[in-house]
Amino acid sequence: MKILKIFKFWPILILTVAQTVAYAAGIVAVLEIVPGDEDVELKLSEYRHLTDELRNRARGVLPSEFSILTRDNMISLLPQDEEEAECLADGCAVDIGRAIGADYVTQGQIRMFDGKLTLTIELFASASGNLLGTFVTESESVSGLLGTIREKAPAMFEKIPGAKKEEPKPVAEPSQPQQTIIVVQEKKDSVPVQPSTFKIGVIAKGGMAKSGAKDGKSGMGYSGGLIVVKNFGFVDFVPELLFSHDGFEINEKTVNIMKVDIPLTARVVVANMLGISLGAVLSLPLSATIEGEAVKDVEKFGVAATGGLSYLIASDLFIGASYEKYVTKNFSSVKDSNTDRVLCAIGYLF
Repeated sequence: MKILKIFKFWPILILTVAQTVAYAAGIVAVLEIVPGDEDVELKLSEYRHLTDELRNRARGVLPSEFSILTRDNMISLLPQDEEEAECLADGCAVDIGRAIGADYVTQGQIRMFDGKLTLTIELFASASGNLLGTFVTESESVSGLLGTIREKAPAMFEKIPGAKKEEPKPVAEPSQPQQTIIVVQEKKDSVPVQPSTFKIGVIAKGGMAKSGAKDGKSGMGYSGGLIVVKNFGFVDFVPELLFSHDGFEINEKTVNIMKVDIPLTARVVVANMLGISLGAVLSLPLSATIEGEAVKDVEKFGVAATGGLSYLIASDLFIGASYEKYVTKNFSSVKDSNTDRVLCAIGYLF
């Protein structure tokens, strides 16, 4: 049957996913409801309407810190080759959830049993594969299935840690009689991890450093250390503690500066993957040499303005680029000896 062949790829083509690594309390993927056998004859629009209602029930229960993935996210998730896409389409919901980086994933199937439509919805924790909740209903019409989703889906999504309890709402009576069987299963060895809005990780940076002094030439700059991400809705506070080195030339003499940098930035998150950062860098010089000889007139404190971009490329793994413009001098006796730095970065959050 044509519609069953089409739905073989719907778990990949029209799943709902969004973002990072570190940018949301939890990511919930609501996969499209699909036919479980060839005896089901429903329109594509009816499957999509049932899936949209299931997604709306999730949004009503989960706080705004959770990302409920939408159908529009599918394009960025499509595998580049057909063989990979077909392989993933044949996988189970848990495999798909892991592949797209979702914390929780639901799947639904409609089958025919004794002349009636039977709908099964399941909710899994992607990391452990544990079944958090499920419900099964049967009806002679799509409207009957729709009514049960409105009534029973909130209780299932409340199984997600951090979900808010939804007050009971009146449910319109379905146009035709229906029978509903509710099954909720929880494994005793399943202890879902409470989503956190605070993460710590490591970061490494490398790029160009250049002195603003006359006849100054660029050289290499690098930094490495710890990064912390604290989420406040759509804004992150991102402090770092870095050990840094800058090497460049002033008047054809090689300068090397070792220091401790403390970047303090605010990051606005776009589409749960792209971050735009602005802030300041506090710098504490440890040592400085010119042509290998120690320099005594090193400024004891430095301040820079900084801005940059970061992008989540996998779960907790990100890349970025930043620019630092120091407003203080490196050496009190050298005019305009402040430093400019252009750096690329890679980091991982635990």
